[in-house]
Order: sequence, then structure tokens, then C-alpha cells
Amino acid sequence: MATLAIYPKPSFRLAIILISLHLMAIFSIYLLPLSEELKTLGVAALIISLIYYLRMNVLLTGANAIKILVLSDEAPCQLTLRSGESCICSVLEDSFVAPFLTVVNLKLEGKFLPQSLVIVVDSLDVEEFRQLRVWLRWNKIIIKKQKGEVN
Repeated sequence: MATLAIYPKPSFRLAIILISLHLMAIFSIYLLPLSEELKTLGVAALIISLIYYLRMNVLLTGANAIKILVLSDEAPCQLTLRSGESCICSVLEDSFVAPFLTVVNLKLEGKFLPQSLVIVVDSLDVEEFRQLRVWLRWNKIIIKKQKGEVN
């Protein structure tokens, strides 16, 4: 598997998950013995968080949302943001791979903070999702071998 191009699509399932978790957190804030001002501040922060993550990870409409991710064994990985900016990046070892959810953590060249691409089953075609999971698992093994952690 030399090169794999990922074109994420908006995810209805991820939207449901994010909205549900944010609503549970908002409900939990109202159960806490805090002043009304603190509760209002907490709810406002959660609503801002929900809007941000819906734009970045679900609808993919934020300027820094990942539009295309090209993974390669031979060359550095490359991504294109919705703003049109192209960046060289590397996949971090702490990326999460599961049959229903994959979180690709990326270290962008020249940037301090890593960026994540959250992919749920309905974000990609089934075959692309499988290929991504396989690529990430093999990449983790290669990184561990380079560090001397795996025999």
C-alpha cells in the first residue's frame, strides 16, 4: 500500500454523538451546586465547543477542516485544508484505530499544535475506511520498530 488518499465526508453519526455528549454535559452542569452565573458560563462554553467541533469534524466547513489527506509509505504525508492551504505532516503514534471510529492525529510541519481528523464509518466508503485502518495499524508497528519497542 504505497499511497492512500482520504476524502472525508460529513458524518451524521458523529453529529449525533457530539450533540448527545454536549447535551449530557449541559444537563450535568445544571445538576452541580454552582451559581447561576457559573452555570451560564459553562453552558455557553459547551455551546461554543459544540459549534466548533460540528464545523471542524462533522460538517467539514471550518477553514482548518481537512479536505484531503494523502498518506504515503515512502514520502511525508500531505493534507489539504478547506482554506486551500497544503501542509506536509506526519501521523502521530497516538492515533486511534477501531472498527467504528478512527482518529488520525497529525503533526503539521511548522505548526506547534497537532491536528486531528475524526472519521466515523459513514465518513468514508467502506473500503477506504478499511484501508485507512490497515495503513494506520501498520504505521504504528513500523514506528514502534524504529524506536526499538517491538522485536
